[in-house]
Amino acid sequence: MLVVIGIIAVLTGALMASYSTVVARAQTARAQELVSNVKTALTQILQSDESWPQALLAEGASGNGQLTPKAGAVLAQRRVMSFSYRERSDDATGETWYELSGPDKFGVLDPWAADVVKRRMKSGSLSLSTEVPTGGTVQDHRLRFAVDDDYDGLVKVSGDGVSATIRASAVVWGAGRDGKFGTKDDIRSWAKGQEVR
Repeated sequence: MLVVIGIIAVLTGALMASYSTVVARAQTARAQELVSNVKTALTQILQSDESWPQALLAEGASGNGQLTPKAGAVLAQRRVMSFSYRERSDDATGETWYELSGPDKFGVLDPWAADVVKRRMKSGSLSLSTEVPTGGTVQDHRLRFAVDDDYDGLVKVSGDGVSATIRASAVVWGAGRDGKFGTKDDIRSWAKGQEVR
């Protein structure tokens, strides 16, 4: 009987390790898909408007913009990505703007932080400094982006472990599972061949 229990324990341990690997790979694939989708959405906005909306320029022209709720709301408003958002207005000034809401209220997050936000949303104890179990905070897992603000076909990226000039109209990147930029698990929307030396 003890031998059978031992065999079952070994098999259970092996299955749990295999399950963890499958889940980690699935989250990485989701993160890569999100980075690619955001890059495509940014490119669609540029193609339809023939210029960058001011909100995206303000966030991404420095070469190290974060996809904050304000930048993410531009993607939602233009209907190039599906985020929950609401329209807000100031009666005194007549100004109207859009902001992300619900689980998207912290901006465009990779799957590791998005899962934490969804689980803890109801408890109310959630902020940008909330820790993510795989590493870093919710803010560390917010996607970064940069746009070709001078329309020369090159995007200059600086900061968060990246310093490059890339042949593109927009680029997007994330810290990956560990929440640290400049490590081997970073996720980028460009290939090494797009980098200009």
